[in-house]
Amino acid sequence: MSKVLLVIGALLMSVCSSGQVYLTDPINGKPYTIKQYEDVQGSAWLFEDWKTAYVTDKFGTTHLNVQIRFDLYANKFFYNYNNTVYEFVTTINEVEIFLSVPGDTTNRMIFRRGFSINDVVGPLKYLQVMAEGRVTFLKYLYKSLDETTEYNVPGKIKTFNSRSTFFYLKDGKSQSQKPGSKILEELTNDKWAEVDAYMKQNSLSAKNEADFARAIKYYNTL
Repeated sequence: MSKVLLVIGALLMSVCSSGQVYLTDPINGKPYTIKQYEDVQGSAWLFEDWKTAYVTDKFGTTHLNVQIRFDLYANKFFYNYNNTVYEFVTTINEVEIFLSVPGDTTNRMIFRRGFSINDVVGPLKYLQVMAEGRVTFLKYLYKSLDETTEYNVPGKIKTFNSRSTFFYLKDGKSQSQKPGSKILEELTNDKWAEVDAYMKQNSLSAKNEADFARAIKYYNTL
């Protein structure tokens, strides 16, 4: 069972340079239970612990060093201030999560909304941006809530399972399939010789999503 107690609050900010601010005390709000996952095995969270993130709102203001957790089932971010969990009142367009040292851009995950892919993955969904440029490589991370039955166990067993779908955007069109040599060559066909040589030189595998992203980033520089 996972119960999350939330307080709906607004964000008060102290302004610093370059449109960046540090999150300060939220306004006191009424305690509010946003979601309860009762009798469900597994977790809805991307990470079980809080991660430091830079959060950019719809006004373009970036909030630094926010403690973040991501509910993949609800596709929703929450933040922690003084050991209290809050949901954002202002729309958040981008969340940059640092996996080790805050500010280390070599070890991070970027989630962004605003992509219109299909009826399920619309502009309100947060997608991980793996690479961006002439070809944009996206990963949709989510949790499904599956029900199964077991012998001699009453009722149905509910379980969260991790899922992911990959999307590629180029020339105003999108397509979806797992990373691999075929789709990589198709996306980079005008510079395939250079990309193929880069893959071989660096011993990269097109089936590995990190290597695939690295190849797309290289292509976007050509």
